[in-house]
Amino acid sequence: MSNIKVSYAEIETAASQLGTGRDEITTKLQNMQNQIGQLVSSGFVTDQASGKFNDAYMKYTTSANTLVAQISEIQQFLSGTANAMRDLDLQIASQIN
Repeated sequence: MSNIKVSYAEIETAASQLGTGRDEITTKLQNMQNQIGQLVSSGFVTDQASGKFNDAYMKYTTSANTLVAQISEIQQFLSGTANAMRDLDLQIASQIN
């Protein structure tokens, strides 16, 4: 059994899918924030509760966006790993006469 098996294409595909997923989540979060903004300006307007609800939802959205941004770090790690493994393979191959 081998100690290593690397598929650059699979790693790069996973990285790409993470990027696509991140973009979809970001768009969805923006759309939901817009919906809440519309709600608290027309359908849920109170002296205090609607404003507090909007503030709480904005904090949630900010936290969610921070978490989603970390997907970029994972995506970059995977892309870097594929490149590093590819480069290592080329270096090893170049040392063989």
